[in-house]
Amino acid sequence: MRKNINIWLFGLLLIALIPSKLFSQVSILDSLTTPDPDIRKYFPRWKVCENDIRIQIHQAFVILGVDKSQLDMSKVEVLAAPRPDNESPYELLTITCGKATMNANMIAESIPTLAEYIEGRVSFLTGEELMMPKRDYCYVEIPPEAPMDQTQAKAILSYMEPTNVDHSVTISLFEQSLKVGSSDFWLKNIVGSDNIGYPYWTGGEAKLLLKRPLYINSDEKSKERIPNLITAYMGFGYRIESGLESSETNALSWIPRRRLNSSNDGKLVAGFDFHMPFMPELGLAVNVETPLEKTRTRDIDRTLYAKYPMEMFPDVIHPYSENDNLAVIPLLRGNGQISIFYNWWLNKEQGENFFRFDLGLSYYEIREMMSFFNREKLTFTMTQNGVEGLRLYKPNSFMDWVYAKVEYRNQAVFPFGMSVQLSNNIMLGKLYVPLIKWLYVEGKVGINLRDNHYFEGQTFFMISPVIRITL
Repeated sequence: MRKNINIWLFGLLLIALIPSKLFSQVSILDSLTTPDPDIRKYFPRWKVCENDIRIQIHQAFVILGVDKSQLDMSKVEVLAAPRPDNESPYELLTITCGKATMNANMIAESIPTLAEYIEGRVSFLTGEELMMPKRDYCYVEIPPEAPMDQTQAKAILSYMEPTNVDHSVTISLFEQSLKVGSSDFWLKNIVGSDNIGYPYWTGGEAKLLLKRPLYINSDEKSKERIPNLITAYMGFGYRIESGLESSETNALSWIPRRRLNSSNDGKLVAGFDFHMPFMPELGLAVNVETPLEKTRTRDIDRTLYAKYPMEMFPDVIHPYSENDNLAVIPLLRGNGQISIFYNWWLNKEQGENFFRFDLGLSYYEIREMMSFFNREKLTFTMTQNGVEGLRLYKPNSFMDWVYAKVEYRNQAVFPFGMSVQLSNNIMLGKLYVPLIKWLYVEGKVGINLRDNHYFEGQTFFMISPVIRITL
């Protein structure tokens, strides 16, 4: 009995003498084999986008005998633990390439030199040991709150509107957006009316919106991919005065000229995306843009409006003299869309390849007004009073009503996306691709599928740089 007591006392003494750092290290390594994401989500993680490092990691897995079908060089992810000393900021715990994972012991045995580059102890660019550890290769941080076996992209529906960062700024000619804090409020300024096929200044208007989620998704199976069941926005639309023929010397003169106008009255803009609670991938999208005032007689600066000579409108009857410098001005009024959408991931466990399908109805109104030179006020006046034959353009065929859109997003280390939309019988395509971590290029192409109205162009093409910064 005394012998057994001595053995137990010796064991307890041995445990007490184990250095606390070694004990901590064992605990960390044990946690790597635990499937509980609550343990893993607190560790630093980042995606490697440096091609040379990704190739070497891929080759190391091949040498270890891992099936190549399990490997994917575009999905190299590092899990690390902070070091208490200044030798390097991180200690590598696992490296994942596709579906295969290399633990800390395998890293030390298989790629010890490469591990020094990845940790930041040795400069990847110069090969010299760094006095102040720093990762000087291409990488993308992943917020610690996300579980290790999920990608950074899995928790967001749009890489351009990330829900997994506190602050985000996106600036392009097409759109400017700002997110401040973790409340998911977005302030957005959108130039153009893409929803009816009039991008940038071709529709003569822009929109300032406040967007935020209203109802959080509590479904464990889908909340990482669809964080919110209801997201709504509200704001107002306002006139754009640039883009006329008179600005040909402008730096943007290569963009198709503006032929349509928005009125001075402004618009109320509102809408929402509602994901069905019983099937969050399926939902209803609604957008409404309605003028704040009816069309009325008003004095205008006609140099800021796209206008057309009366000779083009022989059916218009009016009480004014031809010497009054008559012209017709088309105004874009209200519009709206309602559609059923479906979100589809090629692999729900790797939420980096995402499709969204929309199908529904679209409506718009374009009202013609007549302008003349008011000799009493010595200014131009726009009116429809006493004038006959002015037209109201709205959907008048089945294809004019159709709203359909297909969007694809790849949200890996260097995300890109594209979409094709049919609305107002105009096909509009979009594409954005990355150049570097914070700089993208976005392009839009519009093709009119019917005989274009006089205030429409047959085609539209434009590209814009996109600056995207997140914190």
